[in-house]
Amino acid sequence: MRRSFSLRLHLMGLVAAVLVPSLIAGGTAAWRLASSYSEAFEERLQDTASALALFVESEIGTYRTIANALALSPMAEGEDLSAFREWARSLTEPLGSWVVVHEMQPLIRRLLNTATADDAVLATGPGPMTSRALGQALETRQVAVSDFIVGGATGRPIVVVAAPVIRDGKVTRIVSVPVDLVRLSERLRARAPGGEAFASVADSGGRIVARSRNHQQLLGMLPPSRSVPEAARRQRVFEAPASDGGRAIFSGQNIGSLPGWTLVVAEPHARYLASWLTPFLTLLAGGLAAVLLGVAAAAWVANRITRPVQAMMQRAGTVADRPDREKRPPPPPIVPGVLEFERLQDATERAELALDERALEYQAIFDTAAAGVAEVDATTLRYARVNRRFCEIVGREEAELVGRLVPDDLVHPEDRGRTPAAVALRKRRAIQVEGRVLRPDGKLTWVRASASVILERGTGRPLRILTILQDVTERRQAEEARALLAGEVDHRAKNALAIVLAAVRLTPRTEMEAYARAIEGRVAALARTHTLLAEARWTGADLQALVEGELAPFLVPSAGPQPRARVSGPELVVAAEAAQTISLLLHELATNATKHGALSVPGGFVEVSWERDDAASMLRLRWAERNGPPVEKPKRQGFGTQVINRLVEAQRNGMVERHWEPEGFTCVVTMGFGKPPAKPAPPSQPQDVPRPKEPAGVG
Repeated sequence: MRRSFSLRLHLMGLVAAVLVPSLIAGGTAAWRLASSYSEAFEERLQDTASALALFVESEIGTYRTIANALALSPMAEGEDLSAFREWARSLTEPLGSWVVVHEMQPLIRRLLNTATADDAVLATGPGPMTSRALGQALETRQVAVSDFIVGGATGRPIVVVAAPVIRDGKVTRIVSVPVDLVRLSERLRARAPGGEAFASVADSGGRIVARSRNHQQLLGMLPPSRSVPEAARRQRVFEAPASDGGRAIFSGQNIGSLPGWTLVVAEPHARYLASWLTPFLTLLAGGLAAVLLGVAAAAWVANRITRPVQAMMQRAGTVADRPDREKRPPPPPIVPGVLEFERLQDATERAELALDERALEYQAIFDTAAAGVAEVDATTLRYARVNRRFCEIVGREEAELVGRLVPDDLVHPEDRGRTPAAVALRKRRAIQVEGRVLRPDGKLTWVRASASVILERGTGRPLRILTILQDVTERRQAEEARALLAGEVDHRAKNALAIVLAAVRLTPRTEMEAYARAIEGRVAALARTHTLLAEARWTGADLQALVEGELAPFLVPSAGPQPRARVSGPELVVAAEAAQTISLLLHELATNATKHGALSVPGGFVEVSWERDDAASMLRLRWAERNGPPVEKPKRQGFGTQVINRLVEAQRNGMVERHWEPEGFTCVVTMGFGKPPAKPAPPSQPQDVPRPKEPAGVG
């Protein structure tokens, strides 16, 4: 009988065959040696940067001292600057520089430039960059140093050192001493490292003001090292691209007396690597040679382990690719002799049986679920699996969906790109939204969709998106109907209250009894109109019913054989707002006729007629009084006239014409009658709905 050995023994033999302790010890020693070489290189680079930063600070300090001394001199305050000119030249010519004096009050103008002839005509003022240095010296009352400038007269790269001249507590003049950047670069080159290394000075704007190599081409430019993030450049040593296109190791140092100015020293990256990589590789090669002997001995042991492991991996892949047990090939035989693998094979078979049972249970639930369920492939976003209810909701067959369509194919065109599957995949979390499904027959179905991402264990890679749909079309239609009704009630109530409030405000308050009667009449007119509108469900009011409601007492015989009012005109339904205006208009005309017009005397009568212009939605209503008392144009507008004008002209953009003729008073009103709202569609009919703000659709 073949004896089986445990996996532990195989692993112990593999570890013993490999020189792990020697590899760790040798690698650690090599790394420490390389680190020490690297640290020595970086420290040397930092020391060089610190020393050169002090040198540049000293160089600029010389110019600052000269500028400050000149500014403190009484000669800088006089009108005759000839003596000051000679002294300034004696101080600056050895440095290859010159002196410029600007008058600051009342206007900035140039008084002196030692670089020009004594009788030369001076420019009127400084350039924009020089003005910035002058402004800083003026504001701080201290010596200021500008950033990189190209001299306007000389065309040479410079920076300006500006010192204020203070008289009686005010800055009256400013003495400027330019620093020749070519000279500064040459002095920097004499002290910078040789070879391919270089030192560079940048101003507060990042531009190069001095460089030990290639300064003729690079002065005033932004170096490539500025592309490195600020956090990396704050480190004492960092890697960045150099101006020659290669990579370099930089060490930066702030220049203390020059805010924002920095000095960097750079060495080629290849030289940095060579300082520590060569000894490291030498030691590493010796260690690897020793390890290879152990690896060769361990190969045989590893071979016995990899074969059964590969067999288990192939079996696991087969189970994942073919969930149906009947379609799987038989499990491959494993290499005998390893006890744990034999037990693992037995456990794997039992796990497959349990997995098959779970899969059958899931399939039964999936197929019989009352909600629509779909699985979307996370890579292609195509449907991988759908149940019967999902097909019913979207109106498509399973064969049409699986492997062919994506969620964007099923949603309203306005919702494409915002399906729950796409949003859940992008956010890597479960979401729940409502959206629209566009069925092949053109009907829209509202659904409530829940989507979640199924991730691969260990890697977190998305595998599939599970989507569950519920048809909520009837609920959405009911909610929209309630919202529409509530909004309509709110709108109508506000309109009615606004009109009542206007009637109260416009009614004169001279006598309380008359005031009460007037208010009561107007509110009653509105009430009659509201009754007509309510009977029509606020879709409009019949104009003839409005007129007859206001003239009802005069449309039947009273004291005589004939009615005292006649109504004629085509059939017309006016909008709710127009109906309220017409009601109050007729009420005012009828009230005036009853008090002062044709209806105030026996035998008088009123004729109301109208015409309609459907193309312009305009109404022309004519009120004519006959057989009444004599009429004449009033000398002032009465209250009723004001009410009619405001109702028709201000609110309905109409026009009122009044005629006082011998036959009687006539009023012609032209106004828009509005368009009554269309009756809503029956709830059972699907309607297009506004685009949702949240992610919409299916899948």
